[in-house]
Amino acid sequence: MTGPTPKTRAGMYARDHEQCALCGKHDRLTHGHRRAVGMGGSKIRPSIVDSITLCGDCNDRAERDLQTKALAYGVKVRKWVKDPAAVPVLYPFIWGWARLTEDGQAVPISHEEAERMMREVYGDEWDGWMQEIRAHAPARGGSRG
Repeated sequence: MTGPTPKTRAGMYARDHEQCALCGKHDRLTHGHRRAVGMGGSKIRPSIVDSITLCGDCNDRAERDLQTKALAYGVKVRKWVKDPAAVPVLYPFIWGWARLTEDGQAVPISHEEAERMMREVYGDEWDGWMQEIRAHAPARGGSRG
């Protein structure tokens, strides 16, 4: 499997404030592929928008018991998604929802913008994930209270 370049890895850690995007830990940090590379990996180096900082535990669990949460929060992206930048990431311990950019930034966005982006990519499947993990996902056109 081809890992990220040192520049991509350093940029990812800086962008993610050197903490796990799922649990907020600052130790045992690893590079997480947002799109699964499958057994045997990939020969394509992951870009900064296809990379996420995870602790060792969350990285191990993101494809198992944390998979629904990882997908709902944009930490993981379905393999068929052409552009991982189209899927925002929820950073609950930093600033909330953000859109990742190719220049290594995480641009904060509103919850409503994140919902729009997630539904544009995943449709009702995203609402199902949010319901499954018991996270707040207001109805389309609804207001947040």
